[in-house]
Amino acid sequence: MASNLCLMSSVPNSALEPESAASNVAKPERMLAGFPWVSAIVLYTLSWGWSLLRPNTLYWDDWSLSLADNPIEIWSSGEDTGLAPWARLFDWMLLEIGIWPIRLLTFGLFFGASLLFYKTLQFGCEYISLTIKRLVVLLLLVMPVNQARISLIVFDYTTSYFLFYLGWFVLVRYKSSKSFVLACVILFLSFKTHSFLFFVLLPFLHFGWLNRAKLTDLKKLNRIQIQVLVIAALPVLYVISRYVFWPPSESWQDYQQPTRAGVMTGLWPVLIGLFGLSIIGVRRLKKKRNPLGLVLLIVGFSVTALALFPYFAGELYVGYAGRPAYLTVFEFRADWRSRHQLLMPLGLALSVVGLNELLKWRGKNIVVSTVLVISVALNMFWGSQYFLQSHKQEQLVELFKTTKAEVEIASVEDQALRFNGRESTFRSYEWTGFMTLAGISTDRPGCEALPSGSVLTLKSDTSYLQALATRDLGLYFEIKPCSEVLAQNN
Repeated sequence: MASNLCLMSSVPNSALEPESAASNVAKPERMLAGFPWVSAIVLYTLSWGWSLLRPNTLYWDDWSLSLADNPIEIWSSGEDTGLAPWARLFDWMLLEIGIWPIRLLTFGLFFGASLLFYKTLQFGCEYISLTIKRLVVLLLLVMPVNQARISLIVFDYTTSYFLFYLGWFVLVRYKSSKSFVLACVILFLSFKTHSFLFFVLLPFLHFGWLNRAKLTDLKKLNRIQIQVLVIAALPVLYVISRYVFWPPSESWQDYQQPTRAGVMTGLWPVLIGLFGLSIIGVRRLKKKRNPLGLVLLIVGFSVTALALFPYFAGELYVGYAGRPAYLTVFEFRADWRSRHQLLMPLGLALSVVGLNELLKWRGKNIVVSTVLVISVALNMFWGSQYFLQSHKQEQLVELFKTTKAEVEIASVEDQALRFNGRESTFRSYEWTGFMTLAGISTDRPGCEALPSGSVLTLKSDTSYLQALATRDLGLYFEIKPCSEVLAQNN
């Protein structure tokens, strides 16, 4: 689909005829020419640098891993879920050093992936202006999605993301057989995050577009045709390998399993995108000019639909409370579900730039500028929430220590969610981790099982801005004896 930006743009047909393979290879010293270094570094750091302020914090599922006896147990815990054998190997090696290297690499790998994509745009998209490429990569860096990247457990997604863009770049940049094999290996490794089994369609189409002359030569089977077949076979090879060599345990068989309802939910946006692409294709066949903005908008929508399809298909995004599944993708209080937005930035970036080209007023990039400001503001707000959550967890442990001699804990509830990233809720293993650090019993059987105990409700009267300025969240427990709770329930 990304290659369609050149295929369907408003550039005259004669200007888009293929040249030799060598002409598509940019000179190494010019591959990053024009990259918006200052804007990219500043906006990206404002958006995602919050995680580096307190890099040793555990979030969400990280607490369940911290309760394991050793890093090897952490690494092997993914075997039951059907993770690829290489999925957590790098994570385990880094955890031997500490938590902070993973945070630092997460910050660097997403930036590096955007650099690779900028390089990738040098091949087959020569007639897209440098300005548009710069805007796309800026938006790719700061789109306010996937805040869950801050969790260690999601680092596996991060490495897949980087491997995918690295494999895509190697595939289209170099022409030797060795480079092709290397690109295929890298792309195959990225499949450890299963949504890339679908997203690999993008480098597949890009490679086919760059080599369209040889690909359409049907006189005899040539190397390019064989290579295209190999790329197409990579997802199939992974699925078969997983089924044979590292299948999930019975208890994990249904996880990420496509359902009929989920496939239909994900299929509708894909069909709408294909319809838009077909209209542009028909206009081109009739030698009508296609505005580049329209092409970018439709291709961006199609890429976004492809990015979300596996998550809809596996019902990782579903409708609830009267809202369709499509709206839940963009919910403000996303808890840790933002990890399912991993592949969305590219499609959203292309769509925004396309809309910007269509609605340009006096040559000004009003749409892009507005989206950049909103994106950075949202990222800073949510980033500051994770920053406060880090402080909250430390202060909560201290609060448990001062409370443990006063009451017998039957249950705990959190009513200070404004200090949690994307207003996530603490899971049972997070509470267990906090209470373990406080040196108190982690059993929370409830009032019916422990009528002599008390219910603890975590509260704070401190405003969000005051907490951010002072880093004192003013946490306290509202304590209610179980006898009163049981009397009210009865």
